[in-house]
Amino acid sequence: MRTLPRFFSSLRARIFLALLLIGSLAGLAVGGASYYIARSMVKRHVTENLTSVANDVTRLVEEVWIPTLEREMLLLADVAGRFFADEPGTALLKRTLQEGQIKVPGFKRLNVFLPGGIYLAGSDPAYGGRLEEKIVGIRPGETVITPFRRLDAGGESEVVMTVAAPVVREGKVYFVLAGDLTPDGIGRDLGSLSVGVSGEIYLVDPDGRLITMPPRAPEGGKLEVLGEPLETEGVAKVVQGESGVSEYVNYAGRRVVGAFRHVPRTGWGVLVEEDAAEAFADLPRLRNFIIYIVLGLAMASLLVSLVLAQRITVPLRRLQTAAEKLGLGDLEYRVEVRGGGELRGLAASFNRMAEALQSSQELLEDRVRERTAELRTINEMIASLVRSRSPAEILQNALRVIMEFTGYESGWCYLASEKDFNLLYRRCQTGVASGLPESFRVGEGLLGSIAGEARAVIWEDIERSAPPEWREVFPSGSAVFLPLKSTKRFLGFLCAHSAAVCNLSADAGRTLEAMADEVAIALENALLYQELQAHVEELEQANRELRTLDEMKSNFISAISHELKQPLSLISGYAQTIRDYYETLTYEEEMRCLQIIVERTDFLSSLVDDLLDLSQLETGRLRLHKEECDLAEITRRVVSEYAMKSPTQPFVVDFPDGFPAVVADARRLEQVLSNLLSNAVKFSEGKGEIRVEGRVKDDRAQVRVMDRGIGIEPSQLRRIFDRFYQADISTRRAYSGVGLGLFISRELVEAHGGRIWAENRPGGGAVITFELPLSSQADGD
Repeated sequence: MRTLPRFFSSLRARIFLALLLIGSLAGLAVGGASYYIARSMVKRHVTENLTSVANDVTRLVEEVWIPTLEREMLLLADVAGRFFADEPGTALLKRTLQEGQIKVPGFKRLNVFLPGGIYLAGSDPAYGGRLEEKIVGIRPGETVITPFRRLDAGGESEVVMTVAAPVVREGKVYFVLAGDLTPDGIGRDLGSLSVGVSGEIYLVDPDGRLITMPPRAPEGGKLEVLGEPLETEGVAKVVQGESGVSEYVNYAGRRVVGAFRHVPRTGWGVLVEEDAAEAFADLPRLRNFIIYIVLGLAMASLLVSLVLAQRITVPLRRLQTAAEKLGLGDLEYRVEVRGGGELRGLAASFNRMAEALQSSQELLEDRVRERTAELRTINEMIASLVRSRSPAEILQNALRVIMEFTGYESGWCYLASEKDFNLLYRRCQTGVASGLPESFRVGEGLLGSIAGEARAVIWEDIERSAPPEWREVFPSGSAVFLPLKSTKRFLGFLCAHSAAVCNLSADAGRTLEAMADEVAIALENALLYQELQAHVEELEQANRELRTLDEMKSNFISAISHELKQPLSLISGYAQTIRDYYETLTYEEEMRCLQIIVERTDFLSSLVDDLLDLSQLETGRLRLHKEECDLAEITRRVVSEYAMKSPTQPFVVDFPDGFPAVVADARRLEQVLSNLLSNAVKFSEGKGEIRVEGRVKDDRAQVRVMDRGIGIEPSQLRRIFDRFYQADISTRRAYSGVGLGLFISRELVEAHGGRIWAENRPGGGAVITFELPLSSQADGD
């Protein structure tokens, strides 16, 4: 009994058990993976078959069956229209239907309705007719489909779907021809389709009720067309508009795999179901076959493990002994192993390893001491960089550390700007310093070419490694160049020089590169901090502007609400006055009421036009139709219109003779002049004359609108052309408006290549001037 525990505690037993376990696990993994893949393939095959059938049935309903019914009904309606043309009236149409001269495959009966949905005649004498509300308002060329529903026909209940088309003559709908069809036809078509061994296809309506009976439903059962809704998972999902494949219990209580598709046009659901046990009948046989294979692999693994354990154990024991001696510090011990080529090679590698360990032990200790010193230097540099947020201070500290690390006596550094590297700091002799460039660009000159490589460059001997132009500044010695670069931009440049030749090791070079990376990170953080401070100020300014814009928007909403409410109240009040006192009002009173209604309606129309123009300006969709036009004549016409509206307000138009024509959109120029004159009239209040002058300034036509009104605050002269801006933003302000007229005028003038500005007149009043170029060409829109 004690032999068995001793055996299992030995190395050979552990190798044997490990190999056996690996082989068994491999067999189980292969078997499990094979079964999983095979099962997935079977399920995917069943799912794809059911999905394909469901998609085909859905396309059959949407793209074939319903379009065919619509085309047939349109064709019949066209024939009925020709009958009506040959013999106007309903006699021929009724006689043709009642004598059964029209037979359409798939339709149970044909009926004729008036456009109002009233039954007129039909092909079924036993059918008493009905009111079809859905066909009311049908237009020529349209069809109306009424889904399956239950109706009373001749004392019996029937399930029908109706397809209707208008009977048109000379573009007018005289009758509506409607065909009723039962679900029996499509039910037979779906029942004839084969789905696996025991599959079936049926349709349900948007409420989950059967439209066609499942082919395998028991006769005399509780299922009926348009009966109680089915409560299966597939029906519930398709009623919600979903499409997919899942496994669930069907209407008969059997476990099935079902594909369901929603038909958007009719709201129906297509269900294709197959018994789950029959669909996956091959899986048990496949599972048994894979189990036999796994058992065979396990037996083979057992035999192979016994043989391999014996061949591996003995050489490994020798290697174990040698490793223990090597671990105790006996680096002179060597191992001799007899056996296969791999084991002999392992013994030779072990012996070489012992020799390498023995020869490199002292070298490794030296390198550890060097690396410790380098890491200490890097840590000190990182600690100094973290404490600073000044790019100049970071570069100076970094240059000092690098000079101490390399032992070089000269050094200088550059800080990068958007385009150049600018000399920031240098520690070298005066004669040497004069030869250093104050600035350079990437790719230009010696330093620019080194910076463009974006990697550290070390010249251990300048006479052998450096280009000739560099030897003019530093004829001999060693040099180090460290470009500082982030992932997006150059940050700076560190340089160090020694008059004597210094040989740096590869580890020292890597340490310098690591230092450069740390300096670049610190420098990037410092620059980002400075940029962040600048962006904070910009964001604060933008926030102030946004608050101003939000305040203007709120004022605009308040103003537009006020401007809409007042004219609407006047229109409503005067309209009610005319309605209530029509018999007692005099003609003059009626005209006065109507005049006010017309004026307020024109005001609302102008307000809506301004809002539409604002929308077009903001979206860039405003189009100008330029043509040569007489600016003086346009001005006189607009002024005369305002003179008629404001008889108490004097107007003066002053344009010199021969005023040149301009190339512009005449309608938009009238809009600009109308906005300026409207403001002048509003703020003048009949005080003083409104003067419109035209002048030619060099190659530009200038128009000035001057009034003697209240004038403009000097601080508001620029802002009055802003969108939604008003000098008085209260709802009780004395002057109406929403702050769009001058904004739209500015945009229209600038769209013509001109400009517009405002100023105050000496003695009171305001002047608004706009200029247009005389050299524009009429190029259409």
